[in-house]
Amino acid sequence: MSKSINEDIKAGKSVYHIQTEYYKSSGKIVTTIFKDGRSVKRLEKEVSDVSEEELNQEIEKFHRYVLDRLKGLKKKEVPALSSSERKFSVPQELYERLLIEISPFFGIASAFVLDEAIDSASDVSSFIEALTSDLSEDQKEILVSKVKPLIEDQVLVSKEEEVTEDEEKFDLTPELEEKILSILSEYFGIMASSVFEDSVKEWELTGRSYEELVDVISSHGDTEEEREKIRTRLMFLQT
Repeated sequence: MSKSINEDIKAGKSVYHIQTEYYKSSGKIVTTIFKDGRSVKRLEKEVSDVSEEELNQEIEKFHRYVLDRLKGLKKKEVPALSSSERKFSVPQELYERLLIEISPFFGIASAFVLDEAIDSASDVSSFIEALTSDLSEDQKEILVSKVKPLIEDQVLVSKEEEVTEDEEKFDLTPELEEKILSILSEYFGIMASSVFEDSVKEWELTGRSYEELVDVISSHGDTEEEREKIRTRLMFLQT
């Protein structure tokens, strides 16, 4: 009998359950991502003509792939295609804006869900459908109202938010990143890198100073006390 794998990971205030199993009727391995008990994404991989041992290996491999993507340990491999070869593409600035809008719905799975939607889309309508397909009708309606204007109008970062020639942005060095991650690992464990990456993406849209970056990172703490501790320790790195 083929195996079924279930695993929980915690990120901030949310618990994510990842369930992977094989459906003989469709011949597909299916991984479902649940956020706080609610299904937010379903991924499928077709398999055929394999032994039970090979099937179990494929199930485990696909499950691990999804987990690693969620934890930020593995990036999606995207073919090097030109803009004319791609069916659908999203400018980097818009990509960052979309991540912010969808994060309340998908949490740490946001980049994963967004990448999958982009890769499967051929136009705006199919992109929005792919992005919201696994949400409830109420959630879908809310997210569509947020995402559709951004996509259709190609809204980018306003000029007021851009870095001017007279205003230099704080330089986040590899050495400082390592120190920050070391502190975050004490509070977020294996999700430290995901929390850090999400914070940097949000900060890069409007941030200028290290203090602003610290504010974004510390906002991920579970309690006010924890947020203040994280903020104090991170600010100490710059003293």
